[in-house]
Amino acid sequence: MTSEGLFVKRVISYLNEKEYEEFIQAYNRTLYRSKSEYARKILLGKPVTTIFRNRSLDDFIESAVHIRKELKNIVAMEVLTPAERADFHIKVNQVMDRLINIIEQCSQK
Repeated sequence: MTSEGLFVKRVISYLNEKEYEEFIQAYNRTLYRSKSEYARKILLGKPVTTIFRNRSLDDFIESAVHIRKELKNIVAMEVLTPAERADFHIKVNQVMDRLINIIEQCSQK
């Protein structure tokens, strides 16, 4: 429902596979929750809000998450003495803090 009331008319459009794929790719780069909302904006010539992702930052974050998991697995291993484990845990936290700092700095640019 809109502020003007219920939707009362329907517009149907047929797309071939390539056109539909292009539509979906464009839709996936937006903030809209439904394809119909996105299509309505396009049909009415209204501005469309899109998002841009920094692929290299996304890859870095994915790698950092993997590193974090691996380091936590090492901390959990029984081969370390309690003192070594505590020291290693502190160092892991320092590395994670630095990674988060890098991510935050890259996100601001």
